[in-house]
Amino acid sequence: MSVLNQGNGPFPRLAENARKYRAIADDLDRIARGWHPGEDELRDAPRMWKWRVVEYPVPHLVGTVLGHPLLRDGENRTSEILTYDPERGYARTISRFYRLESASAD
Repeated sequence: MSVLNQGNGPFPRLAENARKYRAIADDLDRIARGWHPGEDELRDAPRMWKWRVVEYPVPHLVGTVLGHPLLRDGENRTSEILTYDPERGYARTISRFYRLESASAD
């Protein structure tokens, strides 16, 4: 996501993006070292069931979502998947963690 910077700043939207990407990098670093989010980290994460991975235009999940802070409950798609572990029941997307419930049968 691009931010047009005009003038001398400050640029609060750019700072917001930096915080977001820093949080993503921190999560991916911890997962790469063997950490996985548990109940505490996933307590407020939206739940997704009957989900499946869709590869186009970028890998993302499609399924039934409950408890998303911005989307209505029901059929939705996530932002790009960065990593996921169906056995441990989580996915990390560009936006947030999701608690993965049962996958789609198809």
